[in-house]
Amino acid sequence: MKLGHRKLIRRAWRTTLRGANRSCVRVRWRAPDDLGDALTAFGRALRAHRRLAKLAPRFFDQAVIDREASNRAEQRRWMATWEPILARVYGVAHATPAPTDDLPALPPLRTQRAVDHQLATLQWWMEAGRSAMERQQQRHPHALLSLTRLARLTELAFDFKKLALGLDSPNPLPEAISYDYALTNLKRAYGHTQT
Repeated sequence: MKLGHRKLIRRAWRTTLRGANRSCVRVRWRAPDDLGDALTAFGRALRAHRRLAKLAPRFFDQAVIDREASNRAEQRRWMATWEPILARVYGVAHATPAPTDDLPALPPLRTQRAVDHQLATLQWWMEAGRSAMERQQQRHPHALLSLTRLARLTELAFDFKKLALGLDSPNPLPEAISYDYALTNLKRAYGHTQT
């Protein structure tokens, strides 16, 4: 009776161990999902660029860059109207200054290191996304996309467009400079047009 009992226990252990071993050894092969990898890489590249825009907005936030450029152009235009008059008043020959494109000051070193890291991350994810899209085109040139993949691709395209145009800027914009009101006040105060 004891021998029969042993066989039952041994048989139960063997089947349990055999099932566990087979489930660990069994591998299900899946084709690589290149399009999914590309979508993930492009999403991470967008996040890296948004971090860059927060770290150094004067270099990476397109809305801030455009506003500062328009402010510099307005300031140059304003000075171009007054410099010849001031030169004539003081009897100095008017010299047109060479146009300079003033670059903003560099951020602190710690921020520069963080920017370098995020730039490397952005470049790496963009390259990974491009190579994954190329592999997708080579392996499945005529594959039809699911509706969710198509929606995600469209959403990424709109996010890249907003990023390039500065439409989703998380940073406050610098105050816009306009000297038109000042010129109107000067004309009203002195009562004659400039010559």
